[in-house]
Amino acid sequence: MMKPFFSIILLLLASNLLAADHLVTSINEANKLLKDAPAGDRVILKNGIYRNAVIRFHNTNGTKDQQVTFAAQTPGQVFFEGNSTLAFSGNYIRVDGFTWRNGGDSLGNRTVIDGRTAADKLANYSTLSNCAIINYNSDSSIDNKWVGLHGVYNTVTHCLFKDKRNLGATLTVWLIPGKEAHHTISYNYFYGRHNGPNQDNGLESIRIGDSKTSFENAHCVVALNLFEECNGEIEIISNKSCYNSYLHNSFVNSDGGLTLRHGNNCLVDGNFFNGGGKPLAYGVRFIGEGHMAINNYFVNLNAAAKQNFRAPVTLVTGVVNTPINGYFEVRRAVVAHNIFVNCAAPNIRLGATPKRDGATLSPDTVLIKDNLFYNDAGNNGEVYEEVLPCNNVNIENNTIVAKQLRATGKGFLTVSFKGATRQGYAYIKDGKGKMLASCTNKSSVTGFNQVGANWIQPSLQEQLKGRKYTHLSAKDVGPMWMAGSKVAN
Repeated sequence: MMKPFFSIILLLLASNLLAADHLVTSINEANKLLKDAPAGDRVILKNGIYRNAVIRFHNTNGTKDQQVTFAAQTPGQVFFEGNSTLAFSGNYIRVDGFTWRNGGDSLGNRTVIDGRTAADKLANYSTLSNCAIINYNSDSSIDNKWVGLHGVYNTVTHCLFKDKRNLGATLTVWLIPGKEAHHTISYNYFYGRHNGPNQDNGLESIRIGDSKTSFENAHCVVALNLFEECNGEIEIISNKSCYNSYLHNSFVNSDGGLTLRHGNNCLVDGNFFNGGGKPLAYGVRFIGEGHMAINNYFVNLNAAAKQNFRAPVTLVTGVVNTPINGYFEVRRAVVAHNIFVNCAAPNIRLGATPKRDGATLSPDTVLIKDNLFYNDAGNNGEVYEEVLPCNNVNIENNTIVAKQLRATGKGFLTVSFKGATRQGYAYIKDGKGKMLASCTNKSSVTGFNQVGANWIQPSLQEQLKGRKYTHLSAKDVGPMWMAGSKVAN
């Protein structure tokens, strides 16, 4: 009698032998095969240019170990032009290696890559990887998205999103009431998000949820992405749901920042914000309850004096009886173990007030602890500001190392600047050689309820383990086939 273990091995071998690769030369052929492809099959589109291609399929045959794959014959050598779109749904689908370029002008409000084919047919446990969408724009006043995520447990990784100019978030997560989404967005390069229509809203690089679903527990993870020259609007990332984690992303030379616009209990940990020469660059904006910003590195952010909402860390005033799309009071906020370098004062602003009737609810129950303020660029002023008196603010053990920065309240210790050193973004030492902060000295905050996503891909956990923050460059992100290329050209 055959032992169960060997039976399982033989079944796995048999299933692998049954999986097949299908090289196709037309969109019709691809659509036909993708609809019925069994688990493990790969439908491979031949290298070339395909204009006005409409790819649309629903497939539920994939499994965790054997996805149904739609892939380019050579990654980076299959081009969709004109007004091409891709919509797919089902389970365990992988889309890999395609480029959208030279088109989009007649898309209207259609999404370029959409993880659904009908209201009740959504993509789950699926992956979009190694793809690029480049300057693929409708008229500037038309709102359309480049990527729409639906369903649960989907991944967007190692993609390039370059030069979106019209209205509509580059990548949007649509939430299902009552379902935790658990999507992962990682290792992507968001380059050149422009403001073509001269609007102040609706031009985000990533939006997770919307005001209608803002109290859904999304549990999404946005990690190790690079946002460069993203100047579409004030919110590069707009969080509009609960329990999301923003981990070790880099925001570089962008007139914007990360806004926790709606929802509660989100974690902003280990991110790198470098304003460069941008006059309106900022860091993190808090609205809502239970948010935490820890281990982040803020450098050259100089918009605090120009606009109310654009300090490196801003906690906004809430509106009395706010509508769901308004401003909820900031409560139970944590700002700890962050590093502020050469940022305009104030570095932390509480009570930034929106221009709304009833905006009188100042932040309540705030912990500001173990932050480091360093300045060798000659900035001056108070590092901390309360626009309105705030309740239950606990400030402790924060350190200032600067010639002209100061803090008049309790909880800030000024250390002599003489002899202090900064080695790029790697570490900061005081004049006696004591390490004040380094990229490997990760800190945590205890005594708070669970904040952020309750599940992170094991590979990401391993990558982030032990690092306080991460400074990414173009070589670390985007499609594998673009490694070493000059994306900015």
